[in-house]
Amino acid sequence: MKSLQNYRNEKGYTQAYMAKKLGVSIAAYNLYENGGRKIPRKAALKIMEVLEIENIEEIFLPSSFTLSENRKQS
Repeated sequence: MKSLQNYRNEKGYTQAYMAKKLGVSIAAYNLYENGGRKIPRKAALKIMEVLEIENIEEIFLPSSFTLSENRKQS
């Protein structure tokens, strides 16, 4: 799974550019990117739009997270 920073770097965008697109300070965006602050839903959707990410799980699920089915024990 790629990090938010990887996606941003692939597009050639700076943290300043992303912060401006999101309407937040560079410091706030840096905290989003480095996990120091939770990303609000509205900002997450805007990040996906700017970076052209289609699947939210690509960047917003922890790398240790796996999907599994809950099994009922009989």
